Formats: sequence, structure tokens, C-alpha cells
Amino acid sequence: MPAAALSYWAEVVAPVEAPGGFVLDQGLRVPFAGPGGPLWGGVAGELALRQRTFPGDSTSAWAGGLHLAAGPFRGYLVHNDHHRSSTEPFRLVHYSAWSPGAWAGGVQWLGRWSGLVQFVEAVPLRRQAGPLLVGQLAGPAPWPRLTWVGYGTTQLRHHFYVLDGALDLSPGARLRWGGAWQQGLEVAALAGPVAFASVAEGAAFARLEASRGRHRYWLALHGTSPGFRSLVADDYPFLRGRAAMEGRWQFRLQTSRLLSVYGHVAEPLDGRYAPSREVEVRYSAAPRRQWAWHLGGAWRWREGEGTILGWEAGLRDPARRLDLSVEMEAGGAGVRWRPRVQWRAPDWHLRVAADTALAGWRLQWVHTGHPLWELTVVYKQRWDPAGGLPVRDWLYLRVARRLPDRGQVWLRWGDHDQGRLDVGWAWPAEVAVGIDLAL
Repeated sequence: MPAAALSYWAEVVAPVEAPGGFVLDQGLRVPFAGPGGPLWGGVAGELALRQRTFPGDSTSAWAGGLHLAAGPFRGYLVHNDHHRSSTEPFRLVHYSAWSPGAWAGGVQWLGRWSGLVQFVEAVPLRRQAGPLLVGQLAGPAPWPRLTWVGYGTTQLRHHFYVLDGALDLSPGARLRWGGAWQQGLEVAALAGPVAFASVAEGAAFARLEASRGRHRYWLALHGTSPGFRSLVADDYPFLRGRAAMEGRWQFRLQTSRLLSVYGHVAEPLDGRYAPSREVEVRYSAAPRRQWAWHLGGAWRWREGEGTILGWEAGLRDPARRLDLSVEMEAGGAGVRWRPRVQWRAPDWHLRVAADTALAGWRLQWVHTGHPLWELTVVYKQRWDPAGGLPVRDWLYLRVARRLPDRGQVWLRWGDHDQGRLDVGWAWPAEVAVGIDLAL
């Protein structure tokens, strides 16, 4: 094993409003590789261990994961950590839907014929936690792929069957399609005798992608019944309870100029949803060593909400350092402005953004010019448009000291908000010091 194969990291986090209480978070990563036979090839993988200790109440929690790859074989086993998201087009399983303390594992075979099986001991399912099982089988193209997802508790049981695939119609055209069927049982009422109601929902889509000369376009038809829903997903790529048609056409006038038109029409499948229409037009020009710009407009309409008109504009300097953009929407609740400014310099990077709908602005500055030190500052504000509440401030600060060929140590105030203005306002203030070393 090479000397730098192992890496260890640790961070001590202390809440500002509760002096004396702190959390020790530490982990160890061990990548490895070994010889393999003619069938499996070389074996490679990683063992990762993590422990969180709470000295205040003398408790601790550990998490671990083993990941393996050998020829066409892939496998993993984790405890108290995220499982893997599904790859079918309806996004039925997402790694964020997991229960602390649960085991999860999966095996996959990649080849002319491929298959996958994944089991999770417990996932959150409304008021209870229950097991999750995923199976997938795919044959050689253009054979379709079959996916099955099932989970359940004493109050519900859901099963999903998904069939999807792709077909090359010509050198410049490709058809993607998929269909899903959901069935199962759910408790109809919590009071009185236990009674179950059956679930029978469906979803389907077809998407044609083509290009010819300077033209490129795609057209999609999709429909989803109102009750189609996976409790272990984070979002859904289509509109529930509606049948829709959408598409985009792009025309490249010259090498550096592009016209793009997008349209969307949706009709409800029952009375819980309303029809909607949407049209967007955007023109961009990005010649080399010259100023780049784009300009666009949008029209959106939804029954019961009225019409929303919007436009966007952007500008970028020839050196691709300065990037300015602004978006505006008028209609509904009023006028919404979203300006953004970004500057990339050799030694630092600055981003400033605002959103009148959230009544706030955000600034992020990162300095990386020093050979050993790195500084990150995020500051943002929100206020009450009615003036009834005071202005709220939010700060994230991180100072890191690089250790050449070894890793880094850092000191931070707060936690990073992942670049979002609407995130982090309810987080408690904290200070942390950490280290990441290659051994």
C-alpha cells in the first residue's frame, strides 16, 4: 500500500449559543487495489469510516461504507449513510431518503446484459420507516430496461414497475421513451377500524431528439396521473396530474450566435390541477475575444393565476472574467428582480446576487492567490418588505491553511449554504476547526 493511500480528517464543532458543548466528527478513507483473475480483472475499492462523538451526553454514532469494483462487477455496503439513487427516468429513489442507523447495500453487473439489486434496511415512509428494495435488468440495445421498486410499512405498500429504453431512428434522431405503473395499498383512515385503499397510478413519456445542419430540436410528450408519487424521491421530472407537450428548437445562425425557442402546453387530468402555457425565446452571441451577450423573454400563463411576463439579459467581457445578468418577472404577486454579478480574477472570485421575491441579497468572495492560505467569505441579508421585522444578517467564514502534499487545516464560522439565498437562516451559529491529512 503506498504511503499516501490513507487519509484522515477530523472536525470539532462548537455551538456559539451553548458554550461547553461540542461535537467531534472524524473519518478515515482507505482506498485499495489488488490483483484479479481473468473473469474479474483488477479489484479496486475504498473503505470509509466516520464517527460523530457527542461528549456532552457521552454518546457517539458511527457510519461506514465499503465500495468495490472488479471488472464488470460493482458492489457496496454502507451503515448509517446514504444509499444510491435509481437511474430510471422517473427518479423514484433518491439517496437523501434514508433513515439514520440503517444498513444498505447493492450489487451490479455491467455488460451486454446488466442487472442491479439494491436493498435498504429502513427509509422514512410518512410516519414510519420501512425497507426498500430495487431491482433492475437491461439487455443489449435496443432492448428495453425493466426496473422494479418496492417499499412498505404496516400502513402502506407501494410497488413500481418501470419500462424504458432508447431507439436510434437515424444518424441524427433518437427516441427515448418510458412508462411506469404504481400499485399498492394505503391505510384509508387512521381513526376507527383499519381499512386499506388500493393505489393504481401511472406515468409515461416519449422524447424525440434530432439535429440537422444548423437546426437542433427535441419534442416530448408526457402524462402522469394525479396520485403517482414515490415517497423515497426528492423531486419528479414531469407534471403530476397533467398531460403535457413541450419542446425546444435551436438554430445556430453563425458559429457564435444561437436562437433558442421553448414551448410548453399542459392540460389537467382531473379537477385538482389547472391548464398552463409557456413560451420562451432567447438569443445569444458569444464571439471569440469580444463581448458576449444574451437577451430573452418569456410568457407564462396558468388558469387562476393569470399571466406572467419576464425577460432576461446578460453580458460577459472578452476575457471571460466579468459576468453580469438580470432577470425580471411581472405578474401575479408583483415584479420580481434577480440581478447577478460575477468576477473571476487570477487570485480571487466574487459573486453577488439578489432576489426581490426573497427580499435579500448574497455575496461570496473566495481568495486563492496565496500559495498556502485560502479564504472564503459568504455574507447575506434578508428583510421584511412590510417593514415589520428588522434586517437579518448571515455570515459564513472559512480560513484554510494548505499543507503541501499532505492536506489542509481550517477554521470556520457557520456552515456553507451551497450558494443559495433561501438556505441557512434557521441554522444555529457555530465555530469549527478541522484537519484533512494524507497518511
